[in-house]
Amino acid sequence: MMDNCIHTQRLMLVPLKIDQLQLALQDMSALERSMNVNIKRDFITARVQRAIGMKIEKMQKSDEAQHNWFTYWLIIIQPEQVGAGMLGFKGFPDQTGSTEIGYGIDEMYQGRGYMSEAVQRLVDWAFTHPFCQTITATEVENPASRRLLEKLGARLVNTTDHSTSWEIRRPAQVSE
Repeated sequence: MMDNCIHTQRLMLVPLKIDQLQLALQDMSALERSMNVNIKRDFITARVQRAIGMKIEKMQKSDEAQHNWFTYWLIIIQPEQVGAGMLGFKGFPDQTGSTEIGYGIDEMYQGRGYMSEAVQRLVDWAFTHPFCQTITATEVENPASRRLLEKLGARLVNTTDHSTSWEIRRPAQVSE
């Protein structure tokens, strides 16, 4: 049921399938029952609902082997089995090896390092794929999100009056 999950010390990141994303929009209680998890509702704003709809459309048009690059990964806090947030890429890396990451977590779970842990682990996962060279975060407005990116070693690449843009490059391979 929950394959391709990523585990950290405190979290399980679950890549949601198309039918699970559809349930997130239509019947959250059914999604909770099917995954045996309690999902917080406050982080699923109208903006997130629109993004879920776009992810479903992109996934329906893409090769199933690439779905983990398009979907949202549900952040489940262990052992409580609480779905507290989501993160994911905006698509398969482009011809330069770049993809953009987005993320959000329920306000009740902010400030505890969960999102840093989740983003770091998903970035690590992305860099296990040789075709992924750079992960970007663009139009970052939230100060906590900026601090998270700094903590993870992202490089500031652009600043406007309202937002910043960042990139994380694949670590150079150490030659022997």
